[in-house]
Amino acid sequence: MKKDVVVVILGLLVVGLSVFLARSLEKEHRALKGLEEERYSRMVAEESLQKNAAKLSAEKGVNADLKKQYAQLAEAKEALEAKVKVALQEQAAHAPVAAPAK
Repeated sequence: MKKDVVVVILGLLVVGLSVFLARSLEKEHRALKGLEEERYSRMVAEESLQKNAAKLSAEKGVNADLKKQYAQLAEAKEALEAKVKVALQEQAAHAPVAAPAK
């Protein structure tokens, strides 16, 4: 009889430990899955950040190039305006003076 009680107690103990072990493994699996999902999300976010940083860098390069071109064009415009002004002054200086009307 004592032997039967010991077997029943050991059986219940084995069943209880099996249930505990199964639940623990399930919790661990869920935790690992959550960790993996978070790592993936961070990786995607980092990749997106790198792409956006590259785009921003490219835009800054284009903006700097456009500013440089604008400055060059402004200088060329000023130089051309100065040449036109000089040419008009020279033309006016070489033009014959009209005789006063009588």
